[in-house]
Amino acid sequence: MRFNLGFFLAEALKNLRLNVLMSITAVTTTFICILVFGLGLLVSAHIQSIIGSVREDVSVEAFMPNATSQEVEALANEVETWPEVAVVTRVSEEQAFAEFKDKFEDQPDLYKDLDLGVFPPSIQIQLEDPDSAGAVAERLKEQGFTERNLSYPQQTIDRLNSITSYVIWGLYGATLLFLVASVLLISNAIRLSIFARRKEIEVMKLVGASDGFVRTPFVFEGLLQAFAGASLAAFTVIWINLLFIDWSHNALPYVPISNDAVNAFSTLLLLIAVGVGIGVIGSFLSVTRFLKKI
Repeated sequence: MRFNLGFFLAEALKNLRLNVLMSITAVTTTFICILVFGLGLLVSAHIQSIIGSVREDVSVEAFMPNATSQEVEALANEVETWPEVAVVTRVSEEQAFAEFKDKFEDQPDLYKDLDLGVFPPSIQIQLEDPDSAGAVAERLKEQGFTERNLSYPQQTIDRLNSITSYVIWGLYGATLLFLVASVLLISNAIRLSIFARRKEIEVMKLVGASDGFVRTPFVFEGLLQAFAGASLAAFTVIWINLLFIDWSHNALPYVPISNDAVNAFSTLLLLIAVGVGIGVIGSFLSVTRFLKKI
C-alpha cells in the first residue's frame, strides 16, 4: 500500500481526539522533560560563557597586608622578570580603596564606615598566556603567599565548576527521569489507541496491510504529542533565557552575562528534535510490540 500523508495525519488526529486526557498527560510530561533539559543547557551555556570572559581578562593579584612600599616595589620588580608576566601594576592602600569606592559608588553604605587598612597593598600581574595563571600563583606561593592572599582566574573557574557541576548534573538527571516517563506515557497513550482499534487493525492485516502501513498513523500520533509538548517547552526556555539576561544586567552588573551565550535558533531546534524523538520512539515501541502479537 502506498504512503498517504493526508490519511495518516487524519488517523493520528482522530486517535488524539479519542484519547484526549491521555494525550494531554503525554504532552505535559514531554513539556516538563524538555523544559528541565533546556534549563540544563542554559545553565551550562552561561557558565561556560562566564568562564570564557574570566579567562579573557586574566590577571593574578597578590595581596601584601602590612607590607611597606619598599617590599611591594621589590616584589614587583622581581615578578616583572618572570617570562610568564606581561605587566605588573602596583596598587597602594589608597588606590585599592578608591577603586572600591568607584566600583560601588551607588552603594555608599558599603564603604562609608570602612578603614583604609581594610584594603592591603597589592600587585596586579597581567599574563602573557592565560594558562600560566596557575604556574605564576605557584611561584608566588614559594615566595610565602597563601591561597588567601592570592586571587587569580583559575580559582574563580574552579569554584564555578565545582558549584555548577552539581546543579547541571542534577538537571540532567531529572531530565533523564522525565524522558523515560515521557516515553512510557506516550507509549501507553498509543497502546490505548491501538486497543480501541484492535479489531480494525486485525482486519487491515487480513486484507494485506503491511506492518509499516498499520504502524505509521500511531507513530504520527506520538510525534504530534511530543512535538506539541517540546515546542511549548522550547519557546518557554528561550523566553526564560531572555528574562534572565534582562534581570542579570540590572541585578548582576559585574557578572559577565553575554547575550550571545545561547543561540536561540539552534537551541529551539535541538529541544524540539529531542522531544520529537521521544514521541517517535515511544509510539514505535508500543505499536511494534502489539504487531508482534497478531
